[in-house]
Amino acid sequence: MGTVRRENILLDYPTVVDSNTSRSIPAVNISTLWNELHPLFKEKISNLSQIANSTRQLQHFAKEAGHEQPLLISLKEEGGLYDYLPFGLGAAHFPYPLSLAAGNSPSITRQVGAAIGNELASIGVNWVFTPTLDLLSDVTEPLSASQTFGSDPTAATQHALALIEGLAAQGVSACSSAHPPLAVLEVFRAPEDTNLAEAVDEQSDMDDFQPIAAVIARYPNNSMQFGAAIHEFPDPVSSTANIRAACEQILRDKCGYQGPTVSALAETPEEASVCARHATLLTILSGLDISRLPNSPVAQRQTIAILKAAIASNVLKASDVSEAAARVAALKARILTWERALDPHRPQYSPPTAPNPLAQQTYRASTTALSLTPSPLLGLPRNPFLALLTPTVPRRHPNSPSDPFEPLGRALARFTFRMRHVPYTLSAGLTEHHDEFIQRATVVVLVLCNASSALMESQDEVVNDLRRRLRARDAIPDQQRTRKVVIAAGDPRDIRDNFEGWWAVCCYEYSRGALEAAAEVVLGERQATGRLPARFS
Repeated sequence: MGTVRRENILLDYPTVVDSNTSRSIPAVNISTLWNELHPLFKEKISNLSQIANSTRQLQHFAKEAGHEQPLLISLKEEGGLYDYLPFGLGAAHFPYPLSLAAGNSPSITRQVGAAIGNELASIGVNWVFTPTLDLLSDVTEPLSASQTFGSDPTAATQHALALIEGLAAQGVSACSSAHPPLAVLEVFRAPEDTNLAEAVDEQSDMDDFQPIAAVIARYPNNSMQFGAAIHEFPDPVSSTANIRAACEQILRDKCGYQGPTVSALAETPEEASVCARHATLLTILSGLDISRLPNSPVAQRQTIAILKAAIASNVLKASDVSEAAARVAALKARILTWERALDPHRPQYSPPTAPNPLAQQTYRASTTALSLTPSPLLGLPRNPFLALLTPTVPRRHPNSPSDPFEPLGRALARFTFRMRHVPYTLSAGLTEHHDEFIQRATVVVLVLCNASSALMESQDEVVNDLRRRLRARDAIPDQQRTRKVVIAAGDPRDIRDNFEGWWAVCCYEYSRGALEAAAEVVLGERQATGRLPARFS
């Protein structure tokens, strides 16, 4: 099984390798079609029908080429089509998994899954790399936090199953992502006299493994992205042996998993010090079934040549390739039909002209206040001076506002026309320019949105510097004490440290819907109902 990956869209083609002839058969030559499909990521696309027509044409090409089954066409999907479309097409942005977990309603998560599935099915996408089954823990990178369903294994399991059910109701199959806890992988580094069966039983009973086991129990034949990476082992030889053992003994023998496994090995070839074109070989040697190949057609051809050579030299057993192909074929037979793939009357998705009510409801349900007292903005005189300090973060779209926190600033301006929005960078920190506004402010709203654990120290420096400046201001005789609000617009662990005297809110992402919902809580227009989905150590 091979795949051609172009940016965020994945088009599969089966690679059949015969042990006698070393024969490979690609599905279709998609290069001539790509110029039509590629606008999914470009400004020139004008409507979703272009994408739908392109994916349907791909399926026609596959059928005419003699394929027994339709193609798998996939996206890595969390929040709907919004993240993949040019700004302005109006697709809804649905909350990420961490926001769904904070909303504490698997029923709403199921509705969100169905809404996302409806969007994807309308353009011919039938397979998505979601949800992530990893729990939020101390080792989770801040940028990945929003992709998890939080720290609680029971709640994470309920939300993951609900999202999968919602997608399946629209004919879209979920490929869950599972990175087994490092403690489980350590079993396969143990001394040779270790009883692996007992060790697997012991380690796979951990809380971290609960969502993985539960999803497999409900969907034993679905696909799963198994995220054990090469660089977690000392060398490629030991990595393939250990990942194979983990896959067979944990997923298949222990949990009863029967579906195909997708490898993330090709995603980090530099870290693994392994050439990307060898990733598919390493995938199959590792007991996994599907590899995500690099974009280069040259590298893809080289990959097929490497597979042929590996079979000819007995490095790779042809039976392993056949077993992988059989599992993929079984998945396709369950979830795909030519009738659906070629349906010219496929349900059309019409982007909403107003904020999506389901997304709006979910964002409001997820906003979490960590303080028990009412909003500190209540009871202030009219039009106090409010300083909004926000970090510089990547824009979601080239054509989106230059500062993604503009919606938060506009929402807070409803409270006072003396609101000043002053961005800061973690590298430069707070400057005298910021201090001018801090010293005048009756209210300071600080937004934290750290993207990497490597930058945690810089973020701490900004917070400590702001505390110092506010202490100096509040120490002035007859000076009104500053009302202080902190918003975590990403990883809630950003505010796990002591923010005594601050009114703390979590909104888990910096999308427009999340920020506007957070502003309603900060302004005291409604009470926060979200539940913190993270455990702080």
